[in-house]
Amino acid sequence: MSDNFRIGLASVLGLCWCIWVMVLWFKNRPKTANSSATKIVAFASQTGQARLHAEDFIASLTDAILLPLNQLTADKLQTASEVHLFVSTYGDGEAPDNGRTFIRSLTKISNNALTQVNYKVTAFGDSHYPAFCAFGKQVFTELAERGAQAIEPLICIDASQPQTQAQHSIANYSDVAVTQIRQLNTGSPFAGLYLIELSAANLSWQAGDILEVLPPANNKQMATPRSYSIASADSRFVENNQLQLIVRLLTKDDGTTGLASGYLTQGCQVGSQIKVKVRANPACQLKSEQAPLLLIGAGSGLAGLIGHIEQRCHFADAGPVWLIYGERDAEFDCHMQTELEAWQQQGVLTRIDRVFSRATLATDTEKAKYVYQVLSQQAENVRRFIKQGADVYVCGSLEGMGKSVDKALLEILGEQTKQQLSEQGRYHRDLY
Repeated sequence: MSDNFRIGLASVLGLCWCIWVMVLWFKNRPKTANSSATKIVAFASQTGQARLHAEDFIASLTDAILLPLNQLTADKLQTASEVHLFVSTYGDGEAPDNGRTFIRSLTKISNNALTQVNYKVTAFGDSHYPAFCAFGKQVFTELAERGAQAIEPLICIDASQPQTQAQHSIANYSDVAVTQIRQLNTGSPFAGLYLIELSAANLSWQAGDILEVLPPANNKQMATPRSYSIASADSRFVENNQLQLIVRLLTKDDGTTGLASGYLTQGCQVGSQIKVKVRANPACQLKSEQAPLLLIGAGSGLAGLIGHIEQRCHFADAGPVWLIYGERDAEFDCHMQTELEAWQQQGVLTRIDRVFSRATLATDTEKAKYVYQVLSQQAENVRRFIKQGADVYVCGSLEGMGKSVDKALLEILGEQTKQQLSEQGRYHRDLY
């Protein structure tokens, strides 16, 4: 057999394999939102859980489309025959970002206009919070008021219940080794903040994704996963797959520590093996490294921001990055200062505004103390930056920072522009 014949044969076989893969993908791909299918599966998901359930469910259907709840417009809804909704409740009874405009779209539909639509709502929430599954309940009621026919009563899935927790099979988790535990605010009178580094050779992730950590059970509490924002660039750029987390140690009123945060920061040591699983978080995966990026965060929310800055180190044509970050005390809370200064010197990080809520140094007294105040003071620059095509990414506490930032952006941009930012997928929030 000649070399030319072997090369030709290999080329033909390779081409056939590529065609076969394309055929399989075409046959099994989810239909797009423009499909004429009358069965619709929609999700409203902030951290990806409801979306995963929706994707699992649509695999069992033969003729359906999958789309975020915001894209389920009045026109699409009125032409549908069957609608399956998977919706989470976020914060204090709020809709996730990709479902915030759905109720508004329903107001365009008159009562009894959806009598041809059969629907089912699966709501996700946590009964530890007072507004348990509030958004799911609202969606279910609003559809019923417009004449849609419920396939079955509202299903509420409680993340805190044992039957839900039991779904987290240990078989789905991987063992990774702890390679570093470093307190970032040594000497601070406030709760410890720790950088945890893991050797995760068998895992892959994107910046913006979530790491679920499965701590060991104790006598009072069964093992349930805790979610942490991954503080690293995409795994393909990280040397030796060293994955980082930034963890705040939770101490309860009785002096005990949080099950997961205590385990990671106090119970583990270098060399410890822990069980983890990566959960994709599409809402926080940025689509472009070239677009300007406004990063806003506080406290342990730095975790969700660091990965996107590090990511841009690997792109020569990366767009400008503006970081606004708040903490408590300038003396103890200048976290990741070495890394941030290095990125600034490299031109990756083009502007940093660090603010402290408990400023104690004389030079701090004239500075804004909270991140929302920086936004308000820099309103014109914020508008200009966003007009240049910037994505906005907010990471940290929903109550402590997230709501005040959202309000400030509304005042700066106006409701229409802020809504357009969300609809264009340029407003990303990783809040807890």
